[in-house]
Amino acid sequence: MSPGPAHSSKRTRIVLLVAVVVAALVTGLALLPDTFSADADAGASVTRVTAGGDVGKDLPVTEPKISCADLLQKDFGALDDAATSVASASVVAKSGANAYEYCDVKGTVAPQIQYELRLPTQTYRQRYLQEGCGGYCGMVGVSAQPAASTGCVPVTDGSFALGQDNQGHVSTSGMGGGAAEVWATNPQLKVDFGYRSEHAFATAAKAITKALYGAEPTYSYYDGCSDGGRETLMEVQRYPGDFSAALVGAPAFNQTALNAMQEAYLSTIDFRADGSTILPASKLGMLHKAVMAKCADLKLNNDLIQDPATCTFDPASLKCAEDKDSSSCLPAEQVDVVRKAYAGVTAPDGTHLYTGGQPYGSEAAWEGLFIPKAGQGQSSVQLYGIGLGFLRWVGKWEAEPALKLDASLFTVDTFKAYQREVSGIYDATDPDLTKFHEAGGKLIQWHGLTDPNIPPTGTRVYRQAMIDTMGQDEVDDFYRLYLFPGVNHCGGGDGPDSFDLLSKLIDWRETGKTPGAVIASKTSGGSEPGGPAGGQLGGGDTKSTKASASASSSAATVEYTRPVYPYPQLVAYDGSGDKKDAANYRAYTPDKLPDDHYKWAGSFTSGYQEWCETKDGRSMSCSRHKP
Repeated sequence: MSPGPAHSSKRTRIVLLVAVVVAALVTGLALLPDTFSADADAGASVTRVTAGGDVGKDLPVTEPKISCADLLQKDFGALDDAATSVASASVVAKSGANAYEYCDVKGTVAPQIQYELRLPTQTYRQRYLQEGCGGYCGMVGVSAQPAASTGCVPVTDGSFALGQDNQGHVSTSGMGGGAAEVWATNPQLKVDFGYRSEHAFATAAKAITKALYGAEPTYSYYDGCSDGGRETLMEVQRYPGDFSAALVGAPAFNQTALNAMQEAYLSTIDFRADGSTILPASKLGMLHKAVMAKCADLKLNNDLIQDPATCTFDPASLKCAEDKDSSSCLPAEQVDVVRKAYAGVTAPDGTHLYTGGQPYGSEAAWEGLFIPKAGQGQSSVQLYGIGLGFLRWVGKWEAEPALKLDASLFTVDTFKAYQREVSGIYDATDPDLTKFHEAGGKLIQWHGLTDPNIPPTGTRVYRQAMIDTMGQDEVDDFYRLYLFPGVNHCGGGDGPDSFDLLSKLIDWRETGKTPGAVIASKTSGGSEPGGPAGGQLGGGDTKSTKASASASSSAATVEYTRPVYPYPQLVAYDGSGDKKDAANYRAYTPDKLPDDHYKWAGSFTSGYQEWCETKDGRSMSCSRHKP
């Protein structure tokens, strides 16, 4: 789990190409057809467009059967494991940033899951989109989804009902998380954050939607990135009937190992015993340049690493002669910090305690994440607060506020102890999605290949575990993975980070159109309406914008476009035509496919989940038997 956009330095602009638009337009770059066209020429301006009916089934507009205010008189207290109250229900008019009129519903699902629903009054087309929440959540931010135009942003023309909840608690340390996560002293709030909140809210949202329109949504979608990605996988694993299809971005699904081990460990590697910094942030640019010189893929023609797993950069190549420090080299002590970052957390016996380390090409994003800014110390790096917050509060049933973060924690025994304690309620690593598949579900997963917050290796390992468990043919029938070169955590980075996977998902689920290439664009300039950030469970360099169309928004410029194909396919330049145009690239499959098995202290298997109940309103009882 990593800090959210409350700590991020930039916000990614979310743009749309004019080719494919969801029946309810996704605020993201719309896809070009799988057979490329020149709809998004490099250098062209791109703007938001509003059109319907191009993606998914042609569902008719459904008008409310009762007034918005009438929802206040409805009783939702008897919903199974989702007793719900409606605190307010009021019409928000179409004006300015509000592209359509909607009924704004706010309330609580027992015991204290706060939520917001936006139910269009004139434009609803029988679809519901539930948005994941990032960081440790603790707030509601509909239309503030944090990813970069991947569908981790809601639609804007009013065809979808939209909803989000706060995962059952009010933030006590900011969206990104911090050392004092005191809400987690309540066992029920742990459970709600861990797995229950999204299911309970989905139940409530569908019931409220039915009360207003007379029927539940024809199709329900879930979309989240970072912790929102973990929530997505939690839903399809534990509650396979909740959603028709789901989009999962850069998931913090292996949460116990990520928070307690990987992120906590990274926050320690750049500091001496006296607290002084070893590798200054001023050297990260030099390091990144050397990595790119060694590993940039010439097949992309734009200085990106297409597959960081194939990079063979050795930080010792930058070692200073006679260990004399300078701005253009690394003394041995600094080389060691870089090695540790790339390796990820390991126990004293060499056992990996997480699936992977920092990807090659991510170096420029380390500043502030686990390498301190100039003049700052360990407590300032984002992973320190998030790791310590988990170790002390979130990762234990009984809090340990005095726990110290030091190297003695990173052992196999400590890892296993935290796994036994909380992995059964937090981790979403079950590779058997048979029930979701049998229910007709479709799943698209994506990850930026230079994500410094949640290394993409774990996503590849999870895909492999699904194949090992279910078989290649079955997985291919309902699942696709897209990996984006040069893209950081849920957006940002040097690579093209504007794209739309939600349209692909809707088409696949509703019409059976198998997803192929997605067009990703690198953009510059332009402006969009801002809004509260949605937060990430791993968000350090997260970029976000509020996904609301506005007449005052200005167009962004597409610098270049690239196709990205389902993994493990890669792309190469055709040899002729504009190198900035996706139409001039072709797909190819590497002669030697990567081995995505990974040897570490844990595993991705079924049967670890726990289900918890509160007895007599006081004690919490958990078991592996679903109640």
